[in-house]
Amino acid sequence: MNTIKKLTLWYENLKKESLNELDIFYDENVFFKDPFNEVEGIDNLRNVFVHMFKTLDNPHFVIIDTIENSEGAFLTWDFIFVLKGKESKIHGSSHLKFNEDKRIGYQRDYWDVGQEVLSKIRYIKFLYGLFIKKLAAS
Repeated sequence: MNTIKKLTLWYENLKKESLNELDIFYDENVFFKDPFNEVEGIDNLRNVFVHMFKTLDNPHFVIIDTIENSEGAFLTWDFIFVLKGKESKIHGSSHLKFNEDKRIGYQRDYWDVGQEVLSKIRYIKFLYGLFIKKLAAS
C-alpha cells in the first residue's frame, strides 16, 4: 500500500489515540498551515489535532479525491464534526509535499472560511452576504 493510501486511511479513521502515529506520516520539522493555524514541528501539529478533539465532537475526514506524484499530493476532503449538538461539514483540500523519506514536510490546507464558517454565524451571515453581493459580477 502506498503512502497516500495509508495516509487517507489514517485520516478517515482518525481518533485521539491515532495522534501517536503522526511521525509515521509527518516529518519532525513539518510546516502546516490552514486558515486558523500556522505551525512548524510535529509537536505543534499534534497540538492542532489535540485542540480539534477538545473543541469538536466526532471530528472525522472523508477523503474525496487524491492526485499524487513522486514529490507530493493534493487531496480533496470533507471534514465532518459536531459542534454544540449540530453537525457541520467543511469542504477543503490539502497540498502535501514529501521529504526524501516520503513523509510530509509541508502541508497547506485550503478551505473557504467565509462560506464554510462565517456564513453560518447568525449576524455575520448577513454582513457576509452583503459583502459577497457587492463583489459578485452579476
